[in-house]
Formats: sequence, C-alpha cells, structure tokens
Amino acid sequence: MGLTNTTSTYGFISKFFHWIMALMLITAWIMGLFHDDVGSLKRTFVIAHYTLGISVFLLVGFRLGWRLLNPTPAHVLKNKMLNIISNTTFAFFYSLMFLVPASGYVMMNFRGKNPVFFGYEIPALFQNNQSLKELATDTHELLTTLLLVLVILHVAAALFHHFIRKDPTLKRMLLSK
Repeated sequence: MGLTNTTSTYGFISKFFHWIMALMLITAWIMGLFHDDVGSLKRTFVIAHYTLGISVFLLVGFRLGWRLLNPTPAHVLKNKMLNIISNTTFAFFYSLMFLVPASGYVMMNFRGKNPVFFGYEIPALFQNNQSLKELATDTHELLTTLLLVLVILHVAAALFHHFIRKDPTLKRMLLSK
C-alpha cells in the first residue's frame, strides 16, 4: 500500500486520517457524554474531550487539504444516486467535523471558560454571555447528534456494501491490504 491515493485505491495517509479521526470522534463523544458520571475523573474527561475536539478541528483541515491534493479513488459503483449520496455525506462529514468542535469552543466561551488543549488554555474569542450560553449548548449538542447519526449511517453503508452488495468499498479503507 502506497502513501498516496491512486484513482483506484486510498493510500495509507488517507486511511490513517480516516481511522484516527473515527477513533478521536468516538472517544470525544463518549467523554463528552459521560464526563458527569465519572466522579473524580471528571476533570480528566473534560480536558481530554476539549483536547480531542480541538485536535479534530485541526486535523480535519489537514485531512481536507490532503483530500484536495490527492486523487479521489473512483466510486466502486456506477450508481449515480448512490454516488451523489456518498459525495453529499462526505460534505456533511467535513462540515460537521469543523462545526462540532467550533460550536464547543463557542459554547465554552459563552460559559466563561477557556478550553484546554494538551494542558494549555485556549484564549476566548467571545465574552461570557449567559443569554447565549443555552443556545450555544443546544447547538453543540444538535451538531454532535447529527454527526453521530452520520457516523452510524456511514458504518451501516460500509457494512451494506461489504455484506449485501459484496463490493470492495469497505476493504478499500482498511489499513491492511
């Protein structure tokens, strides 16, 4: 497996971005969901959640740049509707991978707190604003839910391609050959 994509396969770097971001997103979601239920580990969970969110925000920029600089392998299927759904899904994924961390950052600003990234406080761009705090929290939670639904649909689609259609869509993204 080469480092870069070809017109028929994903390279190691694209696959690495895919799987590391999947792991980071799922871990951040779990930590965000359960940070109130872990007792003395709450601060650790919260800081890890912030760090993962900011990391996702930064890495998605690199991932998008990599995607733009490399050929995108051709769709396995020549089904126009499924290809439109696939392309639209990727647009939503990239948008949400930017918007979820950005909305979390704004939410923390409106709560009067600065997120921590690997132990360093990130300066606030917005003032503590109690009237916008709830809207920002609701927005972050809604965007997170949309991203989670998209992840579930993505996994279901990959399994559909692998087990029902029996095409190589899933195998093209596995780290092994």
